[in-house]
Amino acid sequence: MTRPITQIIDTHIHFWQPGQVHIPWVKGTQFDDDKDARHYSAAVAGVGVRQGVYVETDVDVRHGLVEAAWIHDYSKRLTSSEWFGGLGAVVAFAPVDQGATAMRPYLRLLRHLVGPDLLRGVRFLLQGIEAPYQRMLSPDLVSGLRVLGEDEFGLLFELVIDCHRQPAQFDTLLALVRQCPSVSFVLDHMGKPPCASRPGSEPFEHWATCMKALAGCSNVVACKVSGLLTELDGDASMISAQQLGPFVQVAKESFGVDRLVFGGDWPVCEAQGASWQQWVDVLVEIVHDWDPQDQTQLFVTNAQRLYKLN
Repeated sequence: MTRPITQIIDTHIHFWQPGQVHIPWVKGTQFDDDKDARHYSAAVAGVGVRQGVYVETDVDVRHGLVEAAWIHDYSKRLTSSEWFGGLGAVVAFAPVDQGATAMRPYLRLLRHLVGPDLLRGVRFLLQGIEAPYQRMLSPDLVSGLRVLGEDEFGLLFELVIDCHRQPAQFDTLLALVRQCPSVSFVLDHMGKPPCASRPGSEPFEHWATCMKALAGCSNVVACKVSGLLTELDGDASMISAQQLGPFVQVAKESFGVDRLVFGGDWPVCEAQGASWQQWVDVLVEIVHDWDPQDQTQLFVTNAQRLYKLN
């Protein structure tokens, strides 16, 4: 019998109100409306989320600091409900590609806007860098990243690539991480694996090999078990533990239970017809034979440590 999950910390939540922050990619999509704590609380009802981590939403880069100020104010207005305990940390946008000289004053202002009690890391979508991927290794981007590891800042950097559609990105990512040994990295969405593939196929084995190599970098401090619903081909409403289980198993074997954290990726997880609840149900089934303490690490305690949550 599958053990029910009664406590969750969700390390990957997106909220937005398009009237407050300009988010070009939502225009004309199913997400072109407010997606905030009211809707999230309804999506997680029945399970409940003790605390969440807000992750930047790929806003117009000119609105990066607008987003930072908005989420600070919004998080402070949130009150705990039966199903959602509020935001305990923020991963904000930062233009790391502009180099070290530009990054330092940006991060100081970002910390002021978000608040040092919430700001835990930054993100810049590396998946948006198209071939040749060597641009991911540009001197400005590397120097901008290295600033995060300086004593003044000490912020996480969340890695987002698309191994599903651009598998060659993973090899370049490995080179980037190795050039920034003082920076603590978190891999979002397990590198976006090709979830329609099966073990033994070339796409699956390439991704699995890269996962093991990345996990060998001691400065990659966590891997988010998240984002798999959007990497399925077609309708995701029929997801199963049999289909996604091999991918979670690779993450566990590569990173170990101590470096895995749960992420819901709401509301983007709904893009192909599935729901946050379905993702949780499938993941619970996948890990049902894990030691109970390992399950608690995945869903709660690793996130508390990684994001310094109260």
